[in-house]
This record gives sequence, structure tokens and C-alpha cells, in this order.
Amino acid sequence: MMSETRNPADELRHIIAEGQISEEALQVITNMRPEKLRYFVDETKSGMTGLATEPLALSNDESARLSILVAHLTEGLRIGSDDRLKAIFETLIIECRLTPRNIAQLTGLNAEDVESALRDPRILPIERKYELAIKGSYLINAVNRARG
Repeated sequence: MMSETRNPADELRHIIAEGQISEEALQVITNMRPEKLRYFVDETKSGMTGLATEPLALSNDESARLSILVAHLTEGLRIGSDDRLKAIFETLIIECRLTPRNIAQLTGLNAEDVESALRDPRILPIERKYELAIKGSYLINAVNRARG
């Protein structure tokens, strides 16, 4: 299997042109100056991903963050809902060292439902998946906010 090389600047230019995200939203999301974002997607710098020596170039950290965001907004959204639900709880367990019981107690979810989401979310009714997704996403967001 061969991986496809992607240019984050090209992909970002595309999703802006398609109206999937605005430059203003990108500025707010990334906390980057508009000039830097424009420099990143500048077509005259074909093949570049935003790194250069000019003052408007993004730092390595900014370029990495923007590239990761672009990957999340393009490829990441193609992940199936059941896989995403499972990943939410795997992340809370692996990265945050929470147990299914901890998660259930924090969110008011049923621990068996959390465990089912980890094993095979397809067996859960849609209403339960919805509640798991909403509360699990909220907990992930709380963790990310706490991390800064």
C-alpha cells in the first residue's frame, strides 16, 4: 500500500475555496495572524507548506499545528462514526488513565455502555451512541482545555 503525499497548503486552499471554512474561522481557531495564514496558502509558493525564512513564514510549531488541523478537517472527518466513538473512549482510557467506571461516574453514563462502545459500538442503539458521543466528546474537550 502506497501512501499519498498531500500538501496541507493545497488542501487548505481547497477547503477555503469550497466554503467549508472561512479565513476568519481559521484565524480564530488557530490564533494566527491573517497575514501568516495567507502566506501559508499563497499559491506562488507552490510545493511549500508554509516554512520559509521570510518574516511572514510560520514557525515550525505553527506549520505543524496548521497541517494537523487541515488533516483533521479533510481526512479525519472521513472516519466512520462507530470508529470515532470507540476512539473517544480509547483516548480517555489510554491517554488520561480513566477507567470505563470513572468515565461513567463523571458523565452519568452506564459503565456497560462505555465498555460496549469500546468493544463494538455497532451493537448499541443509536440513542445510546448519541449520548455516549456527546458526553465522551465533552469530556475530551474538558481534558484538552485543561492541557492548555
